[in-house]
Amino acid sequence: MVSNEDIIDWYNERFNQPRFFSKKRWPVTINTSLSTGDYVWACETGDDIMKEYFDKFKVDPANFDFEKYWPAEASGFSIFAFCSCGSDYEEPVPLTLQMLADSARAGKWLFD
Repeated sequence: MVSNEDIIDWYNERFNQPRFFSKKRWPVTINTSLSTGDYVWACETGDDIMKEYFDKFKVDPANFDFEKYWPAEASGFSIFAFCSCGSDYEEPVPLTLQMLADSARAGKWLFD
């Protein structure tokens, strides 16, 4: 069974590398949001994170609504949505590591 620590460890190893100048990682807890807050990922990186997550943890992405967390814009291709930083900005919904952990345990996306 996937634990909260499994998700945090995977995220830190793959996407929370130490920053070039500070050599520090961003602070991460199970409540860290990838789409809102202080350490937001662009939709292109969000796309990479979620593709890897669904594959690695064998989570069925059928109910996952990428645009809810990284709202659609006019350009830029994602396997889930078209996205970019445009003027018609919509407020994203928080996508937390806790949500990833809960869905990994269920084997399907639970939050849409």
